[in-house]
Amino acid sequence: MTNVSVKRHEPEEVRRGQILTAARKCFSQRGFHATSMRAIFAEANLSSGSFYNYFTSKIEVVREICAEDQEGLWSELELVTNAPNPIEAIAHCVESIVGFCHSTDARIWVEIYTEASRDTDIRNICDETEGPLRKTFAEAIASGKKDGLILSKLDVATLVDIVMASCWGSVSKLAYKPDTPIEDEKRIAYGNVLTLLTYS
Repeated sequence: MTNVSVKRHEPEEVRRGQILTAARKCFSQRGFHATSMRAIFAEANLSSGSFYNYFTSKIEVVREICAEDQEGLWSELELVTNAPNPIEAIAHCVESIVGFCHSTDARIWVEIYTEASRDTDIRNICDETEGPLRKTFAEAIASGKKDGLILSKLDVATLVDIVMASCWGSVSKLAYKPDTPIEDEKRIAYGNVLTLLTYS
């Protein structure tokens, strides 16, 4: 009886956290598109009515998952913003982002980005997540080019695209080859970006 009472009066953030954990597990195991609301209800041990007290849709759940992870992603940007050498800083940042996405389950990131190709709302969420990353990389690359540290003849926008592709390429590999040693993949991502920015 006590357990039921405690469960009914759990703080809202606790219940929301349980729903997000359940959704992450479902997305990872079944894929985003194949995960029904009913599956999330069951995994979170909630009725549909209880669920809708916290979220209005699956899209809102995805938005909250991205919001949770944005803080972790964006914290890595300090490596770039405060670094004297933009090349090393960007390479280290990419390495850290790959590690972070692995720690939060790379499969979820791949599922969300795959769904973004079909769903405008999710695409907008992904753009919001990537925006600060792209802006910080662009500023660092422009500064590095101006100071003669970045030798690549490619323009800033193209270099940012390749740096981002290196990030998500490694995350995708970790999703479909989960046994890949994370430290090896981080070193590969680091080396790819370092080569990109220093190759003339």
